[in-house]
Amino acid sequence: MSPQAPRPQVDPTSDWRFPLPRVTRLDNGMSIWAYDLPGQYVITAEIALDVALTDEPVGGEGVARLAVHCCDEGSLAHPGEALARRIEDIGALFDGSAGWWGTRCGVEVAAPYAHAGLELLDEIVRTPAYADADVARHKALRLTEIAQQRANSAAMAAIGLAQRTWVVGSRQRLAAAGTSESVPTITAEDVRAFHDRWWRPDGAVLILAGALPEGLVEHAAEVFGAWPATGVRSGARAPSPETEPCPTYVIDRPDAVAADLRVGLVVPGRAWPDWAPMQVATGAVGGLFGSRLNMELRERRGYTYGVQAGLAAGRFNGSFTIQASFRTEVAARAFRGVFELLDLSRAPLGRSEVDDAIRYLVGVAPLRYDTADAIAGQAGVLASHRVDPDWVNVLHDGLATTDAAHATAAFEGTVGRATHEGRMRAVLCGDASRIVPELRGDGFQVEVIDPVL
Repeated sequence: MSPQAPRPQVDPTSDWRFPLPRVTRLDNGMSIWAYDLPGQYVITAEIALDVALTDEPVGGEGVARLAVHCCDEGSLAHPGEALARRIEDIGALFDGSAGWWGTRCGVEVAAPYAHAGLELLDEIVRTPAYADADVARHKALRLTEIAQQRANSAAMAAIGLAQRTWVVGSRQRLAAAGTSESVPTITAEDVRAFHDRWWRPDGAVLILAGALPEGLVEHAAEVFGAWPATGVRSGARAPSPETEPCPTYVIDRPDAVAADLRVGLVVPGRAWPDWAPMQVATGAVGGLFGSRLNMELRERRGYTYGVQAGLAAGRFNGSFTIQASFRTEVAARAFRGVFELLDLSRAPLGRSEVDDAIRYLVGVAPLRYDTADAIAGQAGVLASHRVDPDWVNVLHDGLATTDAAHATAAFEGTVGRATHEGRMRAVLCGDASRIVPELRGDGFQVEVIDPVL
């Protein structure tokens, strides 16, 4: 019998930190955040433009998304397929999005082509052609997407929640990509005008991430430093949420075998001292597989395949949300169970629950940010929200020092209080003929709604 081999040595864990960029500020109001990441040979270059969806003209909701989705269809110098060939020649991948607080456009390219990738990004962002046919095609795609959303209970519940979360007249009540009323009215000239006014270097941030080749940052400063400033700044401002008590909202989906639930509450944002404890509490209540919501409603009662709670930060505030799908025959009981579990005054979070949430939130970070693209993506969010690049590390320091009492207090002071006062927004999309009587029988006030899309 051979002797037992010695056990391998396990190195002690090291403290992970989100990398900090080298920041360069250009004379035209643009900044460059450079993340030099050895070993990451696919370079990401992304521009976060300072333009909010509230900068869209009233009645033209959706023009910001059209501007992004059409910008790589052709440029003034390389119209149509010529631009596609230029992208393919260097093996680049372009992507873009129009979020609530910023428009982001970026390319991924192998390190040897990084300089060419910057010039390509500059061309796409600064001189898109916006041909009439391209804009018309993307309008048609958006209208098809709207038709698909109308047929999707989960999408309708999310839309209904947004329309009951924000005050009347808020841009946030309307779909980010535009509605069936606004999109058809947008012309290619409208898209060009929006681009010419709002796509500018003022307040923009160029993010470079990867094993940056020598001279790349300097080349970026030269290329994008030639972009003239306009002096125009975004009119972004904090949106106003509904704060009065409200009924439970139901969207009728006759004969549906399941009901989709969305629950939401606007909470303070990143600057809130209790943001980290609230993140921990959200994980313990509904953010992990072993959370209270999931263990009770999925594992013990078998009402659903899963319940997910989340906490997201915007530029000015944050949002707590819950999403789930329940069988129609148990939807009302499951709904009641959700709100019972949101009351931590009767059952405060325990130390083990909080420790599990912290271990997950802190432990998953090195995996979440293990590529240049992921680093650039998080940096793009921070730039769009006007947040310091070190915010991720500040958050993780706060997570590590959170205890059960602090997490419980943060949750009770927001979600718990809103639940007691009837201010939580909740939408169920399902068969109203079966759901509504049961909800009313349980003492819930109910209003049937038909969301605008």
